Amino acid sequence: MKIKINWGTGIVIAFVIFMGGTISTAVFLMNKDVNLVADDYYDQEINYQQHIDRMERTSQLEEKQIISFDGSNVKINIPKVLVSKGLSGEIYFYRPSDSNSDIKIPLVPDSSGVHVIPVERLEKGYWKIKVSWLSNGKDYFSEDRILIQ
Repeated sequence: MKIKINWGTGIVIAFVIFMGGTISTAVFLMNKDVNLVADDYYDQEINYQQHIDRMERTSQLEEKQIISFDGSNVKINIPKVLVSKGLSGEIYFYRPSDSNSDIKIPLVPDSSGVHVIPVERLEKGYWKIKVSWLSNGKDYFSEDRILIQ
């Protein structure tokens, strides 16, 4: 038994398939989780000139390498001239692929200005490390990328 489909029925079937695909795609995309770079990116944009000033101040330091990674530890080296009792800051581990994995750690260097963080608990993959600190009333900032394997 052969089923005959006339052109009117074919148009209706094509329209129903197209609408079903469109609606399914819309429902699927609306249920996807969207990770923004930062939840407060408008506020960050307003304060961007201050950030540029912090980076410029950091680039003028004699010791250029603030962040280093040896495969198992991240070492933050605050220049000795900036190590003081009033030093405060934060280390931010930013994971571009999953904002739920981001970590903020207070910066607490030893007397020589070194803060060591083991990375064994961090997920494998690409990370950005952002270090910001305040010393003697001036803000500083350094950023680097690492790949944990």
